[in-house]
Amino acid sequence: MSPEWKERMRKQLLAWFARHGRNLPWRQTTDPYAILVSEFLLQQTTVEAALPYFHRFLQKFPTLHDLAGASPNEVLEAWAGLGYYARARHLLETARRIVCHFQGKVPSDPETLQKLPGIGRYTAGAIASIAFGRKVPALDTNAIRVLARLLGWKGNPKQAAFQKRLWEVAADLLPDDAPGAFNQALMDLAALVCLPEAPKCHACPLWELCAAFASGKPEQFPTSPQKRQWQERREVACVIWRDQWVLVGRRQEGWWEGLWECPRGQLSPHENPLTAAERLAHHAGLEVAVEAVLTTLNHTVLTYRIHLIAVRCRYLAGEARWSGYEPLCWVTLEEAQNLPCPAPQRELLAWLVTEQAYGRQGSLF
Repeated sequence: MSPEWKERMRKQLLAWFARHGRNLPWRQTTDPYAILVSEFLLQQTTVEAALPYFHRFLQKFPTLHDLAGASPNEVLEAWAGLGYYARARHLLETARRIVCHFQGKVPSDPETLQKLPGIGRYTAGAIASIAFGRKVPALDTNAIRVLARLLGWKGNPKQAAFQKRLWEVAADLLPDDAPGAFNQALMDLAALVCLPEAPKCHACPLWELCAAFASGKPEQFPTSPQKRQWQERREVACVIWRDQWVLVGRRQEGWWEGLWECPRGQLSPHENPLTAAERLAHHAGLEVAVEAVLTTLNHTVLTYRIHLIAVRCRYLAGEARWSGYEPLCWVTLEEAQNLPCPAPQRELLAWLVTEQAYGRQGSLF
């Protein structure tokens, strides 16, 4: 890259960003805490999904000290429905450490930021450059795609050597006076123009500088990694009724640690869901009458494609001690909806409310 190419690239990208950059609420503030929250929300989440949570989260926890003083349950409740709940726990722990070790001020140094829970190189670079104007790159998957196409680099963008070269290039391209705007401009160009498939090259401010465009096949840069290999998994959710109350538990480990749901477990190969529900309840110290399969909910977690089969059971006797859940509580359906819970449980509860409203659950009470 010649000095002339780099200067032209910076000017044209920033000029485009000034006219076409997305009007996002976290860009209307210079508060490092608000920017910290936005970057946690955006990890592994689309902008559209994060938007409503940003305002709600800051309304509930308007300052870093407010967040640091909250309980995990309060934070998870504010996060409920967004997924990847480890982010919420990491954000809470990060807030507590900032209060304890940095007098409540978000650090501006990217290396210091990376030592806090849930903050990797990209998030540290984004916070440092956007909130503090530090000259550090921030490359997410989308920005990596833009740079790889500009340079005409093929290769797997997930490989460490490929990323190392791109981070070096990104650092070299950063302007002295607007590193945060430059990083955000790369992200917006990726989101609005330089799409993974069918990029809108005619609308790109950098098309004359782009090696991928010159090749005539820009969508082939960088090389797409192998498609994810899904592992199929069957689980059963035990919807156990005791008069008007349903059994829920708070997970102590795994994907949804700290969240509430109807207890669930994995089915053995070829096991009938009704048999599995009875087995799981028995191991938990409960005697139940297994009544019917209610519905099947499909969702994905990491590399797993999970088929969750909800089974209605009626409590007969016993005191529950379900492995992996503590505490266990009998709650009404309305109370269950107010608990912080993962998306599959929210979907199940919505299904139960609908079925109950139309009287299709049978004799539950």
